[in-house]
Amino acid sequence: MKEIIVVSDFDGTITNKDGLYSFIEAYAKAGWEKIEQDWVDGKISSKKCLIEEFKLVPDLSEELIASFIRTIGIDESFKNFYNHLSENNIDFCIVSDGIDYFINKILKQHGINDAKIISNHGVFRGEFFEITFPNDYSGCRNNAGTCKCKIISDLKKDYKKVIYIGDGTSDFCVADKADVLYAKSKLLNYCKDKGIECVPYNSFKDIEVIL
Repeated sequence: MKEIIVVSDFDGTITNKDGLYSFIEAYAKAGWEKIEQDWVDGKISSKKCLIEEFKLVPDLSEELIASFIRTIGIDESFKNFYNHLSENNIDFCIVSDGIDYFINKILKQHGINDAKIISNHGVFRGEFFEITFPNDYSGCRNNAGTCKCKIISDLKKDYKKVIYIGDGTSDFCVADKADVLYAKSKLLNYCKDKGIECVPYNSFKDIEVIL
């Protein structure tokens, strides 16, 4: 069994804003807000939310996404944090209920090409953007596209300590599953409300100092 792995959410945690939400907000036709709220309220799964919202984006293309991705920044301390883990042989992976097509391209424009990513899958097939869910799980209590609880549970079989870093709604279900939890924004407020132990942070520099 290995010693430790650091797991991080992506949208709003590594990025400076929720990329997928911002994309839909910028380009989807009216009606996406109702779909988003239905997901927040637990009326529909994140899978259905993603598929239905992307249906409302007219003229969806690789060029449109590429233009949008150029507007997405990341935590300026993340790259140093990522390199620090690599130099010290600490395993790292991104676990996201977002889409790898976006994640890979955002990381690449910031010089990161080899991060392990567990997420939903997006690919253009001609003019159609297909979204699939290779990491869903029939027992997921939230019916998420990527079941973070199942992934953390599996990682605990291979690692003595699992550190999780997150910020938002999709991280609530794993808040009490990680051995050490770093939280900010909505996740931090959730932990305070539920009495879940966590370490507040503002940037990856804070976490690097503690590690």
